[in-house]
Amino acid sequence: MKKIAGMTITTLALCALLGTMAWAKGKSHTHAISFNENTMVNGTMVKKGDYEAKFDEQTSELTILNGNHVVATAKVKEKGLPKKADQTKYDLHQSANGPVLTQVTFGGDHYTLMLDDAGNGSGIE
Repeated sequence: MKKIAGMTITTLALCALLGTMAWAKGKSHTHAISFNENTMVNGTMVKKGDYEAKFDEQTSELTILNGNHVVATAKVKEKGLPKKADQTKYDLHQSANGPVLTQVTFGGDHYTLMLDDAGNGSGIE
């Protein structure tokens, strides 16, 4: 009887651990982001202002939100950082169409998100 109870507890603990690991891999990160000027994000002009930037690890997609409204989306690639970023920041590239978002780093993460250049109007290839 003790053996069956021990195996049951071990099985439940293993299921909880595996479920937590699967959930952690597919999670999303959301951070506040403020654009000081109108900025192109994957071909979409995002007006100057405050937004939420959401990264979905499972789809490798960055979404810029204004409340619950999706303003822009872009495919991204993760690039490792030597240490955790201490704050959320972004980089822009100046193009003929104005500033273009090229990367986003969320505070507390060990990676930066490099935006795919396709369709952003930047002329970068």
